[in-house]
Amino acid sequence: MTPLEDSRAEIDRIDRELIRALAERMEAVRRIAAHKRDNPDVPLRNDEREREVFQVWSEQGRQHGLSPYFIGRILREVLNYSRRDQERVLVREDEPERAARSVRVGYQGAPGAYSDLAIEKLFTSRPQPVKSREGFHTFAAALDALESGEVQYVLLPIENTIAGSINDVYRLLAERRVHVVDEEVWAVEHVLAGLPGATLEDLEIVRSHPVALQQCQVFLGQLVGVTAESHFDTAGSAFSVAEAGDRRIAAICSEEAARRAGLEVLRREVADREHNITRFVLVGLEAERVDARVRARTSLLFTADHRRGALAACLQYFADQGINLCKLESRPLPETPWEYLFYVDLEGNVEDPRLAAALQKLAEHTNHLRVLGCYPDRSVEGGLPEEAAELEVAPAPVAPPPAQPKQGAKEPLVTNVRPDATERAASVVRVGTARIGAPDEFTLILGPCAVENRAQVMEAAEMARDAGAKLLRGGAFKPRSSPYSFQGLGWEGLALLAEAGRAYDLPIVTEVLRPEDVERVAQTADVLQVGARNMQNFALLTELGRVRRPVLLKRGMSATIGELLAAAEYVLAGGNQQVVLCERGIRTFETATRATLDVSAVPVLKARTHLPVIVDPSHAAGRRDLVVPLACAAVAAGADGLIIELHPDPDVALCDKDQALTRRELEALRTRLVPLVAAVGRRLA
Repeated sequence: MTPLEDSRAEIDRIDRELIRALAERMEAVRRIAAHKRDNPDVPLRNDEREREVFQVWSEQGRQHGLSPYFIGRILREVLNYSRRDQERVLVREDEPERAARSVRVGYQGAPGAYSDLAIEKLFTSRPQPVKSREGFHTFAAALDALESGEVQYVLLPIENTIAGSINDVYRLLAERRVHVVDEEVWAVEHVLAGLPGATLEDLEIVRSHPVALQQCQVFLGQLVGVTAESHFDTAGSAFSVAEAGDRRIAAICSEEAARRAGLEVLRREVADREHNITRFVLVGLEAERVDARVRARTSLLFTADHRRGALAACLQYFADQGINLCKLESRPLPETPWEYLFYVDLEGNVEDPRLAAALQKLAEHTNHLRVLGCYPDRSVEGGLPEEAAELEVAPAPVAPPPAQPKQGAKEPLVTNVRPDATERAASVVRVGTARIGAPDEFTLILGPCAVENRAQVMEAAEMARDAGAKLLRGGAFKPRSSPYSFQGLGWEGLALLAEAGRAYDLPIVTEVLRPEDVERVAQTADVLQVGARNMQNFALLTELGRVRRPVLLKRGMSATIGELLAAAEYVLAGGNQQVVLCERGIRTFETATRATLDVSAVPVLKARTHLPVIVDPSHAAGRRDLVVPLACAAVAAGADGLIIELHPDPDVALCDKDQALTRRELEALRTRLVPLVAAVGRRLA
């Protein structure tokens, strides 16, 4: 053996010893983690202990002539790995299945893509072993596989330090019923790879994912006569170059992808910036708890109430509780032009009482609020700072924590009294030009009981508009007491109602009967109605809490006011804050009317909740001659609006013909309402 070979053999022996010693150290770390799992009061991180370890490493390194700076860098990685490994052990006793089952993890791209590499890094910190990693052509296809059960998790890139946010991923997270359960950061190291023997002078085309091409604009601009070509994935572009067999084509990808594709690296460090870091989120179908001792991040989606200062008020609640915002993004709402969906990342665990209190107050200024996920924060590794390589690390000053909110059961969102006993302002639900619940406006919702055909619904929409309606109501799906009664036209009826609404510039209100139909109906209807028979259909109410459409909730025929409010709480608790309550009459011993209109429910509800309250005199009366008097009573009682049935020709109506108003009766209704509405300080459009 030559002296060089002897030295290399000695290095190999020492490296084996280092790896063995590191493995022994990690076994000790796992024993400590098991102790922490069984003793929740023991903190995950002991800063004083870490500083002591750093001092020992630094001093012993000096004694052996080693740089404290590089010793510190090695220790940082060891400590980060130790903390991550401890997280894997911190699985609650009631979650043993999480640690036991192996999982399939999906990603967008081909083997060797950065997402593929990040999965391997992330799952060293998670209790489940990875059974397989499955690549998909698009982000949407990966999420489809998650929802179908083909994979248990999907890792998606969400932002990059050079290219910024990955907009497609933000859109999909808002649209899909998924939860963010973890995150990972990956230092992206792009290389330019080509066929063996290729040179930069040979190149005419460089392929890669559009985001990767965006990150390498400066380098690409230096390649004269070379065209950038988009591909579905960085690793996929490497395999495509290998398949093409053309030295004029190269790929920007990871070095691992280039190796797997059999390519040679033509140039390293081709990104525009030295620090090119991508943040990934791990997505699952169920939320997962994060141990309170683990540094956590919480992600929210919400739509702010469309009024001056609403967004500022939302963010102020987090500042009041000492919670730091680390990201704020806005996305346009296609269904509501010039209104926006906000994506917020916060530092903190959703189980923290301070964050829980802020979320409770946040609901007051949002139309829809969804906790997208609470998960370990891996965006900043918790090692020792670089500048502490020589001296002991001084702990940063800690500000006194804000006052803790009271513990106990969660305060109902439906009440008009805040947890701090102050009164909450009345909510206003905006639909088109209507402001339901505004103190100076009174809203009319008019339309036929059921959509029967195109001519009927078009004429009904014209009648509604001429009578001053701000919204058009109409049933496409009709829950009837008798199975032989007209059940509605279904999806065809909904399409006709939407066409009539567009023709007369009226947002539409329609009833939804089944949880599985909510999302589809919400794509067309502006307001989703829950009928009296479904007021306590809790699966339906829960599903309605997840959509970004206002909900019109009718009181059940035998429901108390408390039960009505409890039903509304289901929708609010799901994140949808846009709920309008409707008194439509209750069942009593009286038979002179179809139901007994509980006029007293209006002021009672006004005293107990911030939600708007409207009245349906049509279903309460069951007779058109009583609709106008009951409507007037509702105005006097303080209702925010009315929902009333009409029909161009009630005698031939397929549903509720006895209570539908004609054109002449609509004129009488408006004549009676105008002075009454003015008398209570409101205006009728």
